[in-house]
Amino acid sequence: MAVLAPKRYWLRTALSWLRVNLFSGWWNTLLTLATLAALYIFVSACLRWGVFNAVPLSGDHNSCLTASGACWAFLHEKADLILTGTYPAPERWRAYTATGVIVALILIQLLAPLRIALRVGLLLGAAGVSYLLLRGGVAGLPLVESHRWNGLPLVLFLSIFSMAAAFPLGIVLALARWSRNRTLNLAAIGYIETVRAIPMVAVLFAGVFVLPLVIARGAAIEPVMAVLLVLVLFYAAYFAEDVRAGLQALPHGQVEAGASLGLSGWQRLRLIVLPQALRTAVPGLTNSVIGSFKDTSLVAIVGMHDLLSTSRMAYADPLWQAYALEANIAIGLFYFLCCWMISERGRLLGHPVAQRG
Repeated sequence: MAVLAPKRYWLRTALSWLRVNLFSGWWNTLLTLATLAALYIFVSACLRWGVFNAVPLSGDHNSCLTASGACWAFLHEKADLILTGTYPAPERWRAYTATGVIVALILIQLLAPLRIALRVGLLLGAAGVSYLLLRGGVAGLPLVESHRWNGLPLVLFLSIFSMAAAFPLGIVLALARWSRNRTLNLAAIGYIETVRAIPMVAVLFAGVFVLPLVIARGAAIEPVMAVLLVLVLFYAAYFAEDVRAGLQALPHGQVEAGASLGLSGWQRLRLIVLPQALRTAVPGLTNSVIGSFKDTSLVAIVGMHDLLSTSRMAYADPLWQAYALEANIAIGLFYFLCCWMISERGRLLGHPVAQRG
């Protein structure tokens, strides 16, 4: 009986919660039953369309013509086009290798306990390797113009390396705005508020079409690098505000305590201020990272092809025009999983004590 008591307790608690929240009266009971019926109809229809009556990845176009469900064979047939777009077919191995390098970098940064210097070194190394693989022109690799960097490699390259460069710049801007130095404070405020008042679309247009006009005569800048630069400058303003929130939440007594111990300004900043401020800023930073990752899809308006653009290329084929929904579901699932993993990582960073428990 002692073993069953906890189970009975949880059962009584669950029944009590259901009675109070879902079946407290005839109206709530009716709404609950109607909602459950609607969910059953929706879920069963999705399962029939997406699983039971669907053509699997190993199927073919003829099977899709007679099927009453989804045609997942479309994703297998057009996988190279969706993932790499117009990247030259004989060189697609370079795009996949660059993608693997960036994914490996993400996993190492998240899972391995490394020092900051080593993390920065790995980041710079991965950026250089992936750039050289995608661009070529060295070690016998044919040159591929940056406007042909499409799909998954483009999304990962722009999002990972722009955020990696924008984050430290955002910390510098936040410290400048938090500073008591009037000149630094006003300069940081002016930059942050100006950037945050400009739409992302305008920033991208400026990077691709205006920036090449203002650099030195005869110089050239690749569209991808121009977009990367403006994304760094744009995201840094948002990261700065997240970090500033953490700085303002820090009790001033912490800084005074460090000064009373004889710590220098840099030591107080490194050992006391930033560790606590960044921990407090994790929820806001996580939200900004997710938004920044999704915003990379806006590069389509300046002629670059993200995953949504390459999926449109795929179902533009007359034989596969009826399967746009399957492509959009796959792309949506990719973004959902990536954003969910970012959110979970941010949650763990914000509550390390709870995680250890």
